[in-house]
Amino acid sequence: MKIGKKYILLFFFLAMQLHGQEKKYAVSDLDNAYLQEMKAENAELSARIKTFPQEIQDINKKVSQAIRENNAPKALELAVEMDKKYPKNADIKNFIGKLKTKEAKYDEAVLLFDEALAINPGNKWFYINKATALAENNKIEEALKTIEKLNSAFPNWSIGYNFKASLFRELNQQNEALKAYEQALNAAPPSAQILTNRGDFYLELSREEQAIADYKKALEIQPDYARAKEKLKSIPKTVSDKK
Repeated sequence: MKIGKKYILLFFFLAMQLHGQEKKYAVSDLDNAYLQEMKAENAELSARIKTFPQEIQDINKKVSQAIRENNAPKALELAVEMDKKYPKNADIKNFIGKLKTKEAKYDEAVLLFDEALAINPGNKWFYINKATALAENNKIEEALKTIEKLNSAFPNWSIGYNFKASLFRELNQQNEALKAYEQALNAAPPSAQILTNRGDFYLELSREEQAIADYKKALEIQPDYARAKEKLKSIPKTVSDKK
């Protein structure tokens, strides 16, 4: 079950980028809200990397080179070396966990994310990454428990509730999914992507008029959001004209 490909972005925005350079995104689902949140975390990560011991920073530069060369095994080897030399660093464990997730070694990844959270329970992306690995491994209930911990720790973060909604959708718990979307839309940042996700869900439920309303609201938040535009165009004109 590849939950991220259907409902949520797989949060690998720094999975191959411990070195902290800004990654270019090609995923059409990303809206401005998501991009800004990711850029903020990337900037914070870059600042944290500057506090690493010089030896670790030097190895990290080699990680960067391995990534540029599309040499994931070498990047993992170097990351493990960093972890051995600097074992109490949450970012390194998180990075290795995402590499493990990419390799579909989900159980190993979850253990690493748990270690990262034990060191730094205040990083919301660690929860996201753990839940993603669990969901990719078809452990939806466990992923939901992780996201509920995230929601408790960050009760005003819309992206966390969006993830929660996607998990309820996988569990076919329609009412709970709609409640989670409502929580997301009452939280920050406001997101065209989340409104579009709920619109898609309304379409699945054959509630076309509510879907159209959400797509239009999404475009009020971000007028250039392509996915909402495409969805509106895909709905028969006789239905969309009712709105």
